Amino acid sequence: MIHKKLILVLPFVLTCISLHSQVYIKSEYFGVSKFRDTDNNKTGGKGDLKTIQGGFQIPVSVKMNELNQPTAWAIGVLGSYGALNNSGLSYNDCLDELLNVQLAVTHTRPINEKWFFIAMLGGGVYTDMSAFSGKNFLGQGGVLFIRKINKNLDAGGGIAINNILGYPMAFFSLYLDWHKNGKFDFNISMTNQFELSAGMKLNELWKLRLVGELSGMSAIVDKDGQSQIFVHNWGVVGIQPVLSPGKSFLISMTAGVSVMRDAYYQKRTLKAFFADTDTYPHFGASPYVSIGIGYGF
Repeated sequence: MIHKKLILVLPFVLTCISLHSQVYIKSEYFGVSKFRDTDNNKTGGKGDLKTIQGGFQIPVSVKMNELNQPTAWAIGVLGSYGALNNSGLSYNDCLDELLNVQLAVTHTRPINEKWFFIAMLGGGVYTDMSAFSGKNFLGQGGVLFIRKINKNLDAGGGIAINNILGYPMAFFSLYLDWHKNGKFDFNISMTNQFELSAGMKLNELWKLRLVGELSGMSAIVDKDGQSQIFVHNWGVVGIQPVLSPGKSFLISMTAGVSVMRDAYYQKRTLKAFFADTDTYPHFGASPYVSIGIGYGF
Protein backbone atom coordinates (compact mmCIF):
# COMPACT_ATOMS: atom_id res chain seq x y z
CA MET A 1 0.00 0.00 0.00
CA ILE A 2 3.00 2.33 0.24
CA HIS A 3 2.74 3.66 -3.31
CA LYS A 4 -0.98 4.32 -2.87
CA LYS A 5 -0.12 6.47 0.15
CA LEU A 6 2.19 8.50 -2.08
CA ILE A 7 -0.92 9.81 -3.86
CA LEU A 8 -1.72 11.57 -0.60
CA VAL A 9 1.73 12.44 0.64
CA LEU A 10 3.51 13.82 -2.38
CA PRO A 11 1.10 16.53 -3.55
CA PHE A 12 1.06 18.52 -0.35
CA VAL A 13 3.90 17.74 2.03
CA LEU A 14 6.05 20.85 1.65
CA THR A 15 7.37 20.63 5.20
CA CYS A 16 10.74 22.22 4.61
CA ILE A 17 11.82 23.44 8.03
CA SER A 18 15.35 24.59 7.26
CA LEU A 19 16.04 28.11 8.38
CA HIS A 20 17.97 28.84 5.17
CA SER A 21 16.83 29.72 1.68
CA GLN A 22 17.28 26.77 -0.65
CA VAL A 23 17.12 26.22 -4.40
CA TYR A 24 17.40 22.92 -6.28
CA ILE A 25 16.92 21.43 -9.74
CA LYS A 26 16.96 17.77 -10.71
CA SER A 27 16.64 15.85 -13.98
CA GLU A 28 15.90 12.12 -14.29
CA TYR A 29 15.77 9.52 -17.04
CA PHE A 30 14.04 6.12 -16.80
CA GLY A 31 15.00 3.78 -19.63
CA VAL A 32 12.59 2.01 -21.98
CA SER A 33 10.63 -0.87 -20.44
CA LYS A 34 7.59 -2.98 -21.29
CA PHE A 35 4.12 -2.02 -20.06
CA ARG A 36 2.13 -4.67 -18.17
CA ASP A 37 -1.53 -4.81 -17.13
CA THR A 38 -3.08 -5.63 -13.74
CA ASP A 39 -2.49 -9.34 -14.40
CA ASN A 40 1.21 -8.62 -15.02
CA ASN A 41 0.84 -9.54 -18.71
CA LYS A 42 2.69 -7.63 -21.43
CA THR A 43 0.35 -5.45 -23.50
CA GLY A 44 2.70 -4.80 -26.42
CA GLY A 45 3.31 -1.23 -25.25
CA LYS A 46 6.51 0.25 -23.90
CA GLY A 47 7.98 3.61 -22.94
CA ASP A 48 10.56 5.66 -21.10
CA LEU A 49 10.26 8.69 -18.82
CA LYS A 50 12.14 11.97 -18.54
CA THR A 51 11.50 14.37 -15.66
CA ILE A 52 12.77 17.75 -14.60
CA GLN A 53 12.05 19.09 -11.13
CA GLY A 54 12.87 22.29 -9.34
CA GLY A 55 11.98 24.18 -6.24
CA PHE A 56 12.90 26.77 -3.71
CA GLN A 57 11.97 27.79 -0.20
CA ILE A 58 12.43 31.16 1.43
CA PRO A 59 12.05 31.79 5.18
CA VAL A 60 10.26 35.14 5.45
CA SER A 61 10.41 35.37 9.24
CA VAL A 62 12.57 33.56 11.83
CA LYS A 63 12.67 34.23 15.59
CA MET A 64 14.68 32.16 18.08
CA ASN A 65 13.59 31.68 21.70
CA GLU A 66 15.74 31.24 24.80
CA LEU A 67 16.17 27.51 23.99
CA ASN A 68 17.42 28.39 20.49
CA GLN A 69 14.21 27.01 18.94
CA PRO A 70 12.79 28.73 15.85
CA THR A 71 9.37 30.22 15.26
CA ALA A 72 9.37 30.64 11.49
CA TRP A 73 7.26 31.38 8.43
CA ALA A 74 8.40 30.14 5.01
CA ILE A 75 7.18 30.01 1.43
CA GLY A 76 7.96 26.98 -0.73
CA VAL A 77 7.42 26.30 -4.43
CA LEU A 78 7.88 22.93 -6.14
CA GLY A 79 7.45 22.16 -9.82
CA SER A 80 7.94 19.01 -11.88
CA TYR A 81 7.37 18.05 -15.51
CA GLY A 82 7.33 14.51 -16.85
CA ALA A 83 7.45 13.42 -20.50
CA LEU A 84 6.52 9.80 -21.18
CA ASN A 85 7.74 8.61 -24.56
CA ASN A 86 5.15 5.86 -25.01
CA SER A 87 4.85 3.44 -27.92
CA GLY A 88 1.88 1.13 -28.49
CA LEU A 89 -0.09 2.74 -25.65
CA SER A 90 -3.30 4.76 -25.91
CA TYR A 91 -4.71 7.52 -23.70
CA ASN A 92 -6.72 4.83 -21.92
CA ASP A 93 -3.47 3.12 -20.93
CA CYS A 94 -1.13 5.94 -20.04
CA LEU A 95 -0.68 9.70 -20.40
CA ASP A 96 2.14 11.30 -22.38
CA GLU A 97 2.79 14.39 -20.22
CA LEU A 98 2.46 15.41 -16.58
CA LEU A 99 2.86 18.81 -14.92
CA ASN A 100 2.71 19.39 -11.15
CA VAL A 101 3.21 22.84 -9.61
CA GLN A 102 2.74 23.41 -5.88
CA LEU A 103 2.90 26.45 -3.60
CA ALA A 104 2.68 26.35 0.18
CA VAL A 105 3.16 28.54 3.22
CA THR A 106 4.50 26.76 6.30
CA HIS A 107 4.65 27.85 9.92
CA THR A 108 6.95 26.20 12.45
CA ARG A 109 6.51 26.83 16.20
CA PRO A 110 7.91 25.14 19.32
CA ILE A 111 5.48 23.77 21.91
CA ASN A 112 8.05 22.88 24.58
CA GLU A 113 11.63 21.66 24.80
CA LYS A 114 10.92 18.43 22.85
CA TRP A 115 7.83 19.13 20.74
CA PHE A 116 7.09 21.49 17.88
CA PHE A 117 4.44 21.71 15.20
CA ILE A 118 4.33 22.60 11.51
CA ALA A 119 1.18 24.05 9.93
CA MET A 120 0.83 24.09 6.12
CA LEU A 121 -1.52 25.79 3.70
CA GLY A 122 -1.25 25.85 -0.06
CA GLY A 123 -2.36 24.40 -3.34
CA GLY A 124 -1.21 23.14 -6.68
CA VAL A 125 -2.03 22.31 -10.28
CA TYR A 126 -1.92 18.67 -11.44
CA THR A 127 -2.51 18.30 -15.17
CA ASP A 128 -1.62 16.34 -18.30
CA MET A 129 -1.15 19.65 -20.19
CA SER A 130 -4.25 19.04 -22.36
CA ALA A 131 -6.44 21.40 -20.31
CA PHE A 132 -6.21 23.79 -17.39
CA SER A 133 -9.29 24.35 -15.25
CA GLY A 134 -10.44 24.42 -11.65
CA LYS A 135 -10.62 20.62 -11.71
CA ASN A 136 -6.83 20.49 -11.96
CA PHE A 137 -6.38 22.45 -8.73
CA LEU A 138 -5.91 20.71 -5.38
CA GLY A 139 -6.05 22.68 -2.14
CA GLN A 140 -3.76 21.36 0.57
CA GLY A 141 -3.17 21.93 4.25
CA GLY A 142 -2.63 20.31 7.60
CA VAL A 143 -0.83 20.23 10.92
CA LEU A 144 2.01 17.94 12.01
CA PHE A 145 3.10 17.50 15.64
CA ILE A 146 6.73 16.45 15.77
CA ARG A 147 8.93 15.30 18.65
CA LYS A 148 12.66 15.89 18.64
CA ILE A 149 13.62 12.52 20.07
CA ASN A 150 17.35 13.24 19.93
CA LYS A 151 19.76 15.34 17.87
CA ASN A 152 19.48 12.86 14.98
CA LEU A 153 15.79 11.94 14.97
CA ASP A 154 12.53 13.88 14.50
CA ALA A 155 9.29 11.89 14.28
CA GLY A 156 5.60 12.64 14.50
CA GLY A 157 2.26 12.75 12.78
CA GLY A 158 -0.85 14.79 12.26
CA ILE A 159 -3.75 15.56 9.98
CA ALA A 160 -3.52 16.54 6.32
CA ILE A 161 -6.49 17.88 4.34
CA ASN A 162 -6.92 18.05 0.57
CA ASN A 163 -9.56 17.60 -2.08
CA ILE A 164 -7.92 14.78 -4.02
CA LEU A 165 -11.26 12.92 -4.00
CA GLY A 166 -13.13 15.96 -5.30
CA TYR A 167 -14.16 17.22 -1.87
CA PRO A 168 -12.22 18.06 1.33
CA MET A 169 -11.00 15.00 3.21
CA ALA A 170 -8.76 14.61 6.25
CA PHE A 171 -6.07 11.95 6.31
CA PHE A 172 -3.48 10.88 8.85
CA SER A 173 0.03 11.93 7.83
CA LEU A 174 3.42 10.74 9.10
CA TYR A 175 6.69 12.63 9.46
CA LEU A 176 10.11 11.02 9.93
CA ASP A 177 13.59 12.50 9.59
CA TRP A 178 16.53 10.46 10.93
CA HIS A 179 20.14 11.12 10.08
CA LYS A 180 23.54 10.18 11.44
CA ASN A 181 26.45 12.15 10.09
CA GLY A 182 30.22 11.76 10.16
CA LYS A 183 32.57 9.78 7.93
CA PHE A 184 29.62 7.41 7.46
CA ASP A 185 26.08 8.79 7.30
CA PHE A 186 22.64 7.19 7.30
CA ASN A 187 19.32 8.86 6.47
CA ILE A 188 15.66 7.89 6.55
CA SER A 189 13.30 10.65 5.44
CA MET A 190 9.54 10.77 5.03
CA THR A 191 8.93 14.45 4.24
CA ASN A 192 8.28 15.39 0.60
CA GLN A 193 9.20 11.86 -0.53
CA PHE A 194 10.33 8.58 1.04
CA GLU A 195 14.10 8.20 1.00
CA LEU A 196 16.65 5.79 2.49
CA SER A 197 20.36 6.36 2.08
CA ALA A 198 23.74 5.32 3.44
CA GLY A 199 26.89 7.18 2.54
CA MET A 200 30.62 7.40 3.09
CA LYS A 201 32.70 10.58 3.01
CA LEU A 202 35.64 10.01 0.67
CA ASN A 203 37.33 13.39 1.14
CA GLU A 204 36.45 17.07 1.59
CA LEU A 205 34.83 17.22 -1.85
CA TRP A 206 33.28 13.81 -2.48
CA LYS A 207 30.77 11.56 -0.78
CA LEU A 208 29.47 8.21 -2.08
CA ARG A 209 25.93 7.15 -1.20
CA LEU A 210 23.62 4.18 -1.73
CA VAL A 211 20.08 5.54 -2.11
CA GLY A 212 16.53 4.27 -2.41
CA GLU A 213 13.62 6.60 -3.19
CA LEU A 214 9.86 6.45 -3.69
CA SER A 215 8.35 9.39 -5.56
CA GLY A 216 5.77 10.20 -8.21
CA MET A 217 3.48 12.58 -10.08
CA SER A 218 -0.23 12.76 -10.81
CA ALA A 219 -2.82 14.52 -12.96
CA ILE A 220 -6.55 15.19 -12.67
CA VAL A 221 -8.21 14.26 -15.99
CA ASP A 222 -11.63 13.64 -17.51
CA LYS A 223 -11.96 9.99 -18.53
CA ASP A 224 -15.04 7.90 -19.28
CA GLY A 225 -17.25 10.88 -18.53
CA GLN A 226 -15.94 11.47 -15.02
CA SER A 227 -13.09 13.13 -13.16
CA GLN A 228 -10.27 10.68 -12.44
CA ILE A 229 -6.71 10.89 -11.19
CA PHE A 230 -3.84 9.46 -13.19
CA VAL A 231 -1.17 8.15 -10.83
CA HIS A 232 2.46 7.68 -11.85
CA ASN A 233 4.64 6.41 -8.98
CA TRP A 234 8.14 5.01 -9.07
CA GLY A 235 10.82 3.52 -6.87
CA VAL A 236 14.54 3.65 -7.64
CA VAL A 237 17.76 2.35 -6.08
CA GLY A 238 21.22 3.43 -7.10
CA ILE A 239 24.73 4.61 -6.37
CA GLN A 240 25.04 8.37 -5.89
CA PRO A 241 28.34 10.29 -5.92
CA VAL A 242 27.89 13.74 -4.35
CA LEU A 243 30.25 16.64 -5.03
CA SER A 244 30.33 19.54 -2.56
CA PRO A 245 32.60 22.23 -4.03
CA GLY A 246 31.37 24.77 -1.47
CA LYS A 247 29.76 24.80 1.95
CA SER A 248 26.31 25.55 0.49
CA PHE A 249 26.58 24.01 -2.98
CA LEU A 250 26.28 20.37 -4.03
CA ILE A 251 25.94 18.29 -7.18
CA SER A 252 24.55 14.74 -7.01
CA MET A 253 24.63 12.11 -9.77
CA THR A 254 22.75 8.82 -9.50
CA ALA A 255 23.00 5.66 -11.59
CA GLY A 256 20.85 2.66 -10.81
CA VAL A 257 17.60 0.85 -11.53
CA SER A 258 13.94 1.81 -11.51
CA VAL A 259 12.49 -1.20 -9.68
CA MET A 260 8.84 -0.16 -10.06
CA ARG A 261 6.98 2.43 -12.12
CA ASP A 262 3.19 2.23 -11.75
CA ALA A 263 0.94 4.08 -14.22
CA TYR A 264 -2.83 3.83 -13.78
CA TYR A 265 -6.11 5.71 -13.54
CA GLN A 266 -8.14 5.80 -10.35
CA LYS A 267 -11.66 7.05 -9.71
CA ARG A 268 -11.90 9.88 -7.21
CA THR A 269 -14.02 7.94 -4.70
CA LEU A 270 -13.35 6.56 -1.23
CA LYS A 271 -14.09 3.03 -2.41
CA ALA A 272 -11.55 3.25 -5.22
CA PHE A 273 -8.95 4.95 -3.07
CA PHE A 274 -8.99 2.37 -0.28
CA ALA A 275 -9.45 -0.66 -2.54
CA ASP A 276 -6.70 -3.21 -1.93
CA THR A 277 -5.09 -3.98 -5.29
CA ASP A 278 -2.05 -6.26 -5.47
CA THR A 279 -0.87 -5.21 -8.93
CA TYR A 280 -1.38 -1.97 -10.85
CA PRO A 281 -0.69 -1.41 -14.54
CA HIS A 282 3.01 -0.67 -14.63
CA PHE A 283 6.25 -0.44 -16.57
CA GLY A 284 8.93 -3.03 -15.89
CA ALA A 285 12.35 -2.47 -14.37
CA SER A 286 14.67 -0.21 -16.34
CA PRO A 287 17.99 1.67 -16.09
CA TYR A 288 17.83 4.95 -14.19
CA VAL A 289 20.09 8.02 -14.13
CA SER A 290 19.70 11.48 -12.61
CA ILE A 291 21.62 14.62 -11.83
CA GLY A 292 20.71 17.24 -9.25
CA ILE A 293 22.08 20.61 -8.18
CA GLY A 294 21.28 22.29 -4.88
CA TYR A 295 22.27 25.55 -3.24
CA GLY A 296 21.49 26.93 0.20
CA PHE A 297 22.09 30.47 1.35
